[in-house]
Amino acid sequence: VGMRAPFLKPGRNTQYKVLEEFGYIYDSSVGVPALPIPVWPYTLDYKIPHECKSGTCPTKSFPGVWEVPLNAHYVDGFEGGHCSYLDQCVLHNHDP
Repeated sequence: VGMRAPFLKPGRNTQYKVLEEFGYIYDSSVGVPALPIPVWPYTLDYKIPHECKSGTCPTKSFPGVWEVPLNAHYVDGFEGGHCSYLDQCVLHNHDP
């Protein structure tokens, strides 16, 4: 069983402590900065191995809890080029 925090805003260490205490297997709330290679899921046995986009990521380790990070998608022609959700990658004024 896993969860995703609303608006991709993890609840700092408190959220992960609750996940750990209630036996959750994974979280998928942490957005990853645009990188040339995607970040694969990892355990929180150690601190997160990348920059925290939201500023509300866990700062401690939570052994046994997995993080399924949200990699930014690159969409050619999208203003800014990157988005966390594919449904945010809407191309306005795009002729089919």
